[in-house]
Amino acid sequence: MQTIYIKFLSEDDRVRGFYLLATGARIGSFRNQVHQVPLDALKLLDDEHISYRRATDAEVTSAHDQVRSPAPSIL
Repeated sequence: MQTIYIKFLSEDDRVRGFYLLATGARIGSFRNQVHQVPLDALKLLDDEHISYRRATDAEVTSAHDQVRSPAPSIL
């Protein structure tokens, strides 16, 4: 399964798009509102006119780095 990293263009698109993808496809969510979705799931967003863009390489790297190296919590 091929995937792509996306960011939604507005808060309304993010809410509607996340719900649509969560109920109709597999979705991975990372910090800074970066989402990993299957390429074929983009049709769901396009059919509902939900705006998104491809996440930049820097945004994807940053999102992954934050997952792998979380900041220590302060007690």
